[in-house]
Parts: sequence; structure tokens; C-alpha cells
Amino acid sequence: MIAEATQRLISAVRDPDSSAEEVHAAGQSFFETTRRAPPPEVEEAMRTLTQVFDDEHGARAGFVALMCGALVEDGFDPRTFAEPLMARVAVLLPLAAALADACRAQLPEEDEGVDPETDEDDEDEPDDSFEQAREQLAAAMPREQAAWDALRTFWRPAVVVLSLDPQLRAAHRALREPAARIAEYHEAGHWLQQLLSVLNDEPLLVIEPARRLGILGRMSGLVDNFQLNTLLMDVFPSTSRLVLRRRVSQRAAKIARGIGPQSTNDTITGAWNLYTWQAILPGLVLPEPAAPDVDHLIWNEGTPEDIPLFEGRRVVLLGPASYERFWTSQRTFDKLRAGVELERQLTPEEIAAWLQRMLDAKQAT
Repeated sequence: MIAEATQRLISAVRDPDSSAEEVHAAGQSFFETTRRAPPPEVEEAMRTLTQVFDDEHGARAGFVALMCGALVEDGFDPRTFAEPLMARVAVLLPLAAALADACRAQLPEEDEGVDPETDEDDEDEPDDSFEQAREQLAAAMPREQAAWDALRTFWRPAVVVLSLDPQLRAAHRALREPAARIAEYHEAGHWLQQLLSVLNDEPLLVIEPARRLGILGRMSGLVDNFQLNTLLMDVFPSTSRLVLRRRVSQRAAKIARGIGPQSTNDTITGAWNLYTWQAILPGLVLPEPAAPDVDHLIWNEGTPEDIPLFEGRRVVLLGPASYERFWTSQRTFDKLRAGVELERQLTPEEIAAWLQRMLDAKQAT
């Protein structure tokens, strides 16, 4: 039964005379059969459906990809369609980026965004100008325009499979570049650029100089520094004996790790100023909280990838908070697992040696 429903859906997608309603009806029929079919048969059907991903009807192919993504979210194996899906996205993104580049070339030079009549920023005008340029160029760049439209659906299942598979993210990391070129104007670029920038199994060094506490670890799946900050408050030792005093709730820590709901109404209060290694001062101390080194703060709005390396590790130095920082317990991508894994706690002597090497490197520049 599921094989027949699969072929009916493929036929509806490929039939130029079929209506959108007929395609959606075939999709609904297929989806209903998946509820009764054994998982191996559903996954084989998903493999079969990937043959339409390259079809010229991008919106219809994207609809099929979207259904496969929904099945993965229900627990079916993402490997059944991840590679064909990402192969298609790898074609669509550069085409859409070429269209975005052509549109930007048509835009008037920026005048700092200030309306002389109102002396206020006009935030809507650049987007309006871009859309006008895209409409004008669509006829001359039909493949690029078709790719732009197809990405409106293809990016969602791509986010699902990329969230679940760090190796897949690593294999397609080069797609960050075309995604970045459309990110300002297309949601596919915005979300895919973020997801493809996520580090996996990245070496990490965290030190709190004032208390001579530090850890070596590895971080994976972190989208932003809000998430990193939350997990550091969960795993960083409260005492030299690794007796933990909970700084964030278990529920907030699980959310940051990609477990359970994507968000709650819980509010997290930051424990520290987070600094890069260049903030270390003579005496192996950090700036006073009343006068933080803003040039070397690690802002929550940034990403772990932005944190500078020192001797092959991303380094976070923990100093007293200058003021209370609050953020909501949430994560950006629902299916993306994340974590800060401890390798070991450093001894005070090791911490002093690390900090001294940082100070020497800073003074040598």
C-alpha cells in the first residue's frame, strides 16, 4: 500500500497538469499510509521519494522534502534522504546567491539609512529595494529565481537533518559562504549559515583566574554564547573539589543540551563576565568588574566560533559580572544536541602556567 501511495505522489509531483491541491492530496494520502506501514517500508519509501528532489518543479519537490523531514522528526532515519537532500541544497544555494549578488548590484548606494526629512532610520527601504530588484531580474535569471523559491521549503528539512548529524554538517560546511550571501534577505540563508557554523568536538579551555579553577573540555552543537554560558554555569566547578553548586536549573541545562522542549519561561542569570584570553593582565588577573575590557569580552550574542584560539583551544576566562545579565531558557534549533564535556580539571599550577603563557603572548604582540 505504501509503495502505491509513494508512486501516486511522485506522479502528481511530476505531472505538469496536476494542481497544487492534487499534489497535496497525494501527499496526505502518502502520509496516512506511513502511520500503518512498518518502519523499514516507510524508510524505503523516503528513499524512493528523493528521486523528485531534482525536478524542475522546485516548490513541489520541496513539499516532498518537507514531508520527509516531518517523518524524521517523528523518529524515522534521516539517512534515508539526507544526502540527496543536501546535494539538492548544494545546487540551490549558489544559484540563489548569484541572484542575491545581482540584486545587490542594482541597489542604490547606501546613504547611512537616514531619512533627511525625519532624521530617522528607514529600516524597510533596503528590503523593499531588494525585492524590486529581484522581481526585475527574475525573467533574466529564471534558474536562479527558481532556486530562490525552492529554498523556501528545502531549507526546513535541511535544518532537521543537519541538526541531527554533525558529520553531515562538517561535510557541507562550505555552504556557509553562499548561505551568508543570501542571509540578509532569505530565511534559508539566515538559518543554514548559523547551523553550518556550529562547531563539533571543539577543544575548550575555561579558567576562572581569581579562584584558580579551570577545566579542559570539548564543546559541540552550540549555536550561540547564550547557550555556551548556560552550559558553563552547569559544568564549571564551584569548588576545587568539583562539588557542584547548581547555578542553573536542571531543566535549563537540558534545554541548552537539546533535550526536551525548545524553550520555557525560565530566566537564567549570568554568573560571570566571559573574556577571551587577551584580557589577562599582569598578576594573572582579569579587569575589575567596574571597568571591564569590552574589547575582549565574549558577548552572549556572539558564537563559539568567534572565540579566539590559544594553543589550539577556544579559551574562555571567567571574571566577576559587571552587572546582572538575564536571558530566556531556550535553544535555536530544536533537534540539535549540544554539550560541554569535561576532560579534566586543571591543577592550580597548570592554571598559572596557562595564564602566564597567555600574558607572555599578549605582551609579545
